[in-house]
Amino acid sequence: MAGAAEKKQAQRNTETLSSIHKLSGIINLIVLISIFLIGRPKNGKKYYFIYSIPLMICQYIIEKIGRPKYGINADGYKILIKAGDDLQQSGLTEYMIDIIYLTLLIDILMILFGSMKVWYLLLIIPIFAIWKLKGIISMIMGMFFPSKNKGNVSPTTTDGLNGEPVKSKRQEKFEKRGNKQKVRYR
Repeated sequence: MAGAAEKKQAQRNTETLSSIHKLSGIINLIVLISIFLIGRPKNGKKYYFIYSIPLMICQYIIEKIGRPKYGINADGYKILIKAGDDLQQSGLTEYMIDIIYLTLLIDILMILFGSMKVWYLLLIIPIFAIWKLKGIISMIMGMFFPSKNKGNVSPTTTDGLNGEPVKSKRQEKFEKRGNKQKVRYR
């Protein structure tokens, strides 16, 4: 038996998947009508299917991991077996949903501008991934190529004008009080 939280998650996942599939279906139908009947853009037939591969892969993965699984018990009632992974969580599922929406936006821009050059916007995806992985890459690089000054780093920073250390407000208050600790008795 599923708890209330799993039932709510299954409901949210079903609504999210439904909205993604409806939006994707409507936009892709409009794009196909535009490409095949109107002929806008001219060379769009071949490239549209190639550039829509990320959309199809992400939709398939989101469907597989997020779709709730139901079964029928001995009394004939429909019961929740598995709620599916939470589609509102941050991380990989969030990025896949972003890729779906970005691809659908590019489809709309392709129709509006009548050019396949808008598909260059898909380059945002690997650039964003590299930007997000920059911290991990720098950590790995730090493990293999340690800095020579790593042990000599002071906890305070210096301003660029005269090289004096910059103090925090807390440090300044502490020095104004004469480095005395205030003790409170109850």
